[in-house]
Amino acid sequence: MTIRSPLPLAAVLALAACGGSDRPGPALPTSEAEPFALIEADLLQVHDALAGRRTLADGSTLSCVGLTQMYIDRIFAYNDAPQPSGLLPVRGVLMINPHALDEAAALDALYARDGGIGERALHCMPVLLKDNYDTYDHPSTQGSYAMLGHQAGVDAHSVAGLRKAGAVILGKANQDEFAFFTTGFSGRAIQVTNPYNTSQSPAGSSSGTGASIAANFALGGTGSDTCQSIRHPSSVNGLVGIRPSLGVISQHGIFPLSHQRDTGGPMTRTVRDAALMLTAMAGVDPRDPKTLDYPAEARPASYARYLDRATHGVAGRHIGVLRQLGSNTSPAGTDAQGALIAAAVEQLADMGAIIHDVWLPDFASLGAGSRHFDMNDYFRQFELEGGHSARHCVSSTFATSANGRESCLLRDGIVETLLVDARSAGIMGTVALSDPDQEPTEAELQAIVDMRAYVTGVMDALVDADGEPVLDDSGAPVRLDALLLSPGPTGGRTCDFGSTTQMGSIVVPVGFDETVGVPRGMEIFVRRFDEGTGIGIAYDYEQATHHRAPPALLPSLLSLHPSIAAFNAHQQQALMTATSVAPEDLPVEVYLQALRELTGT
Repeated sequence: MTIRSPLPLAAVLALAACGGSDRPGPALPTSEAEPFALIEADLLQVHDALAGRRTLADGSTLSCVGLTQMYIDRIFAYNDAPQPSGLLPVRGVLMINPHALDEAAALDALYARDGGIGERALHCMPVLLKDNYDTYDHPSTQGSYAMLGHQAGVDAHSVAGLRKAGAVILGKANQDEFAFFTTGFSGRAIQVTNPYNTSQSPAGSSSGTGASIAANFALGGTGSDTCQSIRHPSSVNGLVGIRPSLGVISQHGIFPLSHQRDTGGPMTRTVRDAALMLTAMAGVDPRDPKTLDYPAEARPASYARYLDRATHGVAGRHIGVLRQLGSNTSPAGTDAQGALIAAAVEQLADMGAIIHDVWLPDFASLGAGSRHFDMNDYFRQFELEGGHSARHCVSSTFATSANGRESCLLRDGIVETLLVDARSAGIMGTVALSDPDQEPTEAELQAIVDMRAYVTGVMDALVDADGEPVLDDSGAPVRLDALLLSPGPTGGRTCDFGSTTQMGSIVVPVGFDETVGVPRGMEIFVRRFDEGTGIGIAYDYEQATHHRAPPALLPSLLSLHPSIAAFNAHQQQALMTATSVAPEDLPVEVYLQALRELTGT
């Protein structure tokens, strides 16, 4: 796949010479003799450069401060610059962590002390967090002006794991407001766009993370997935995204939609980096009882152990292609994406996989509990751990003495601020009207267990479309290692599959949809707590195909952001005057003025 730049060749070459433009091409392995390049860098290349096994173009050695500054400078130059592909800016990054360079300097000191990366597998990995992840050193706002100044007292459990492993928390990425949507509409950004074609959606709700990592604004990022919000953005931004089984990563410190469906997860440009991030983010956390279902002794020491193609790769695997999911008869994709996934299936077969068709006619989407209860439960824990926020609950009007947050009485809840974007206000009002004390019932929880057992049972002993057993060459029932399906946008609604069953998935690129000029991915679905199998399959396929390629982006011709503080102030204030109207309903002149403020043009 070649993405052609709209500029004349001479201009492209001139910009490339000064590091100002990306010329796309497959992210093929490079020799150690080649200089370190920021575009499409992975963590292994960063560690080689820190150790001097690769040098910068001028022959100098990379430092963590230097790498972090490179990403900051790139965000300054590209984040708010209108792109020729759709005449809109990417707008993936919401805020740069004011302490990012200090974190990098501390890591440089540790590197000197230890003579290398030590036990820090993510040493100097600049990471952008979705705006619903709590950090102790800078605020999170869930993509909403209603949450300005929402400052946690402690890191989310997964963020603490990233820091411990040596990641640099570079900042926060935009998201669909309160994760209500899947199109990149943020209450604080008008519209996050797809960097491959800014007239196309980056998908969501982890839209800013997807667009930012695709645009090489950081080495890795985090998303959260209630129903596709890691999987779909990863697919259309050419990324690897892992939605792990519920309980692999703690929900602590991630603003929720549903405790029974939510999970955080990594989004990266390579399977290796995703596996390393998942290792750091995962762990048992008493604050999230679901993590207790996966005890420490049962967890792999590192998901990187599955990056062995001979041992954990595709050859000999029984892999199912999902042909029916409840009433959906095209879950493996339609149109260009369906064709790309079909080609990926052929590739897997050529690599030695045994392919089967799979039908799950009795699947149904299930949920449990109340979003109102879950959101207020987050605020309760937030306050216990020293968080400071103008908000204490969903709605003070509907506060109760149980879990409705007595501390919110006579104060503005989220609803009462009137600062929720018009697009999101109706949904938040519906949340407020639901029972703030309604926890999941035993019947709801059991229904989820039963649905997971149904899916696992079919994977354990495959049956055909008529319900007859499928046998292998020895006459034994076929046991599937994984299922394949579309993570969107084609193939109907498939996101409920993982969300209902609480089982794991990894998305890997399968090519480009030439009709719209954006990437597409394939979802590899595995049993509960069997993420290692999915990582092994995805890594083998990735290394055999190398479908990932960067977008063609152009920098701003002006210096829009002279400092981190100026960038952050710009992002916070630019759209305050337009927050009362949904983006697509803004008068054209207001929309254009907002864009002028954002881009400086």
